[in-house]
Amino acid sequence: MPETSIAVLFPGQGAFYGRALADLRDEFPEVGPVLAEIGDAARPLLGDRAVDQLFATRTPDTEQLLREAPEALQLAIYAVSTATYAVLKARGLRPNVLIGHSLGEIAALVAAGAFTPAEGAEIVCHRSIALREAGLGDAYMAAIGTDAGRAQRLVDLVGDPLTGIAVENHAGQTVLSGRAETLDTIGRLAAVLKIDFARLKSPYAFHSPLLGPAAEKFAARIADIRQRPLETTVHSPITGRAYEDGDRLTELLAGHFTARVRFGDTVRELAGTGVSVFVESGALDALSRITGRIVESPVTTVPTLLPEAGGAAVLRQALDRLASVGAVAAGAGGGSPADQLRAALLSDVPAEDFEAFWNGRGVEVRAFAREAYLTYLGAKEEEPSVDAANGSLGGSANGSLNGSLNGSLNGGVAAGPAAAVDRDTLVRQLADIYAEALEYPAEVFEEATDLEAELGVDSVKQTELLVRVGNRYELPPRPSDVRPAAYNTLGKIADLIIASGGSV
Repeated sequence: MPETSIAVLFPGQGAFYGRALADLRDEFPEVGPVLAEIGDAARPLLGDRAVDQLFATRTPDTEQLLREAPEALQLAIYAVSTATYAVLKARGLRPNVLIGHSLGEIAALVAAGAFTPAEGAEIVCHRSIALREAGLGDAYMAAIGTDAGRAQRLVDLVGDPLTGIAVENHAGQTVLSGRAETLDTIGRLAAVLKIDFARLKSPYAFHSPLLGPAAEKFAARIADIRQRPLETTVHSPITGRAYEDGDRLTELLAGHFTARVRFGDTVRELAGTGVSVFVESGALDALSRITGRIVESPVTTVPTLLPEAGGAAVLRQALDRLASVGAVAAGAGGGSPADQLRAALLSDVPAEDFEAFWNGRGVEVRAFAREAYLTYLGAKEEEPSVDAANGSLGGSANGSLNGSLNGSLNGGVAAGPAAAVDRDTLVRQLADIYAEALEYPAEVFEEATDLEAELGVDSVKQTELLVRVGNRYELPPRPSDVRPAAYNTLGKIADLIIASGGSV
């Protein structure tokens, strides 16, 4: 393999947030035609209502789509991954291997040229229809915080052949899939054993024997979709090998319904062959974080679409990171200096609004930045420690500049520290903090999720995490009579940070 060997990861269930498609469509011209192709192919199968979600300013969040339109959610996840890859490819990314995680294998095969974006959309739609028609009963998927061996012993203890391991991610996370009653029992056993257990945001119990009838329906529906030669290697965590042109891909995709995903094994194998850069083509960063846990040797993981910093800004930053290792052309992130400043400080402000502001007040902002920099230099000379230097620009000067820009764009009233990030973004940041600490998938943390009742986080761990949050957001000490139970959801913790004037 070349000196910089690159894998692109295509995520599956849960890889979505409300503005993901709009973030892409508004900033990258190659995305519009891809979404139009996907929409035209999906409309006859799913109808206008599901397809129109792709073109909305803000798609409903994952929870709402799971309840009301799971087929639209599956299509949206596929569309985000496919559109993101179109941006990466247009800017020169030529990966050595592609890896799809469950649903993500369809997007990976499209990226490899085996199917067109329209054909991939048809496959996703037929997949959803087959699942709906199979009538699978009460079942779900759950992440359990242990390795596959221990998880299997718990499954064997309960003794349900229709419930088992669906996904092996890493030594601290295995995904189970099957009947709700059985998984509820395993969840209670896990609580007794102090093993984390959390239900996932998935509309069906994928990779379970329960999906056998749906697999047959799915295979029949997509049997006539023809495949093309693979232009890029696709290594499947389900088959445990790279696909070959002689494989009947539609049959293999149907067989995925009941087969286990061994993502950890695949990532370790490819890292062992020299893959050193893993790019996640899709929303959020679940696979990037899992990959970092799997590979012992240093690798670079590059998420491309995160809501808290503005999706387009993150993707541009990802392109700049890829340019630094020679994976794409220098300057692929694009944008004028003003565009780059907006991406760094005010990514949530529309480009046209920022341009108008910059044209009218850019000289003033430059003067303010120069004054802040001189203040920083003076402080550095007086107190030359590393911490003081970082704090002077990173905290005071940069915070003042950020506040000044926000204030100018919002009627001249400078925003305080807590106002610099909106509440939704703050909840998302907290979800990442708690996910990393508890080794849960970030998508299980909703604003109103009860940390103890729903996720089994005991009061000792909650106290520890509140201390961590307090340090991260520079909160004043909590009164001694306030118990952690008072802040048992991320929404309440976000409100505490805002009310306390926390530094975000």
